[in-house]
Amino acid sequence: MTVTEEQPFEVARVEAEGGAAGADAAFDHLEGRMQTLEGRQMYGVVYRGDPERYFACVRLESHADDDLGFERAMVPGGRYGQRLVRDWEVKIPELPRIFDALHADLIDAGYLEDTSRPSIEYYRRSDELLIMVPVLPVDDETQTVGSPT
Repeated sequence: MTVTEEQPFEVARVEAEGGAAGADAAFDHLEGRMQTLEGRQMYGVVYRGDPERYFACVRLESHADDDLGFERAMVPGGRYGQRLVRDWEVKIPELPRIFDALHADLIDAGYLEDTSRPSIEYYRRSDELLIMVPVLPVDDETQTVGSPT
């Protein structure tokens, strides 16, 4: 687990019906307008709450990038606790538990969840998913959390 400072970035997005349970259909809809996924950075953006809101997203590198006719939005920057999940496609049922474990590890390390920002799934490769939970620092020092001592 690490904590890093992320910069805000713009995305084109599709909201999933029913929160994360509708993620597959939202990604299918988003990807259906793309000629190729090659070179695209894909994200799942999760706003906790009741109801939870989940967006399938593709990163836009500039304001001039084609949004494929979808809504544009900014994903906020800030500090995020991160954990890499390998072979994520076979672990989809486990992802809520993995998010919860990352959240608990961050709390144990002295961080507070920043409920004003979303959690993020960054699909780095077909077999690697980086999950990110927004956090507030306990102090002003940038912290990197390593293995427990």
